[in-house]
Amino acid sequence: MQKVKNDLEIRNLGMKSLIDTLGYAGMVRFLRQFTKGGSDYLEFQEKIFKGMSVDEIYAKAKKHHEGKQRKK
Repeated sequence: MQKVKNDLEIRNLGMKSLIDTLGYAGMVRFLRQFTKGGSDYLEFQEKIFKGMSVDEIYAKAKKHHEGKQRKK
């Protein structure tokens, strides 16, 4: 029998699934469709890229893009 996950675990799993499937930008665009727009994207961006250098962000984006190209 599968353990029931708490709200935080569900939210984290959902975010990971969205990022894995859509990438960071796609995840943000998807979530924006369900919010009133009261959030600060720059603050959100600070959280998801915290501790990453520009080179690390670029490498991750490039890897994601290349993975999408292989699936076509």
